[in-house]
Amino acid sequence: MSTPFLTITADALVKEFELFFDWEERYQYLIELGNAMDGLSLEYQCEENRVQGCLSTVWLVCQKSPDNPRKLVYRADSDSQLVKGLVAILVQLYNQKTPDEILQLDIVDVFARIELTQHISRSRANGVHSMIARIKTLALNHATIQNL
Repeated sequence: MSTPFLTITADALVKEFELFFDWEERYQYLIELGNAMDGLSLEYQCEENRVQGCLSTVWLVCQKSPDNPRKLVYRADSDSQLVKGLVAILVQLYNQKTPDEILQLDIVDVFARIELTQHISRSRANGVHSMIARIKTLALNHATIQNL
């Protein structure tokens, strides 16, 4: 797999979004984030890695961090530019965290602070929730393996 995507804290993400004057600029930022994230190679773009519940096709994979095997690294891709930007935010927020940290992150609060759910369609919001559910499921799977 490619190099892990950058990480960001919830507070830093909120500050990033505060730099933009309107949602047109924020949408452009989301698209740029998605473009900056390496895509997944075709071997990972398979049904097993597809996020169920997204209208767009989204693939999401997880592995142990090469720097710290207790932490996880996510990689993702999508066939939609805006959705790839949304999943890029999730990857940034969840990367390099332990499964416990992933499960404790209050992503609903983060999205409320950047007013994201108010500015995306219901179907996209449902897709984002499906991505979050997959991220948490993968974290739980890794936590279970670590505890065996």
